[in-house]
Amino acid sequence: ATLQLADAVGSLFCSERTLGLSRSSGLHDPGPVRWELAICLLAAWVIIFLCCLKGIRSSGKIVYVTATFPYLVLIVLIIRGATLKGSLQGVKFYLSTDWKRLGSAQ
Repeated sequence: ATLQLADAVGSLFCSERTLGLSRSSGLHDPGPVRWELAICLLAAWVIIFLCCLKGIRSSGKIVYVTATFPYLVLIVLIIRGATLKGSLQGVKFYLSTDWKRLGSAQ
């Protein structure tokens, strides 16, 4: 029952807050502008424009940060996840296979 409630809450958050589906009646009516998404899109385009304006030399320096930063974040998240209570049980569950359930797939 708790898992179903969590699914319902997550689905509601995704459809209401993230997608804004309650304000739209379908494809013919897209609903109002989501300002936080519009500003994020504008910021992305401004960053791309500035990188193209400055040329390859400055963009090459930016690549060092953008190429290594995701790996740094991934390492931090792995360390954080490994230190949580029950993490070893989660890894064992992830790596174990229940062949009976795989054979009875629908």
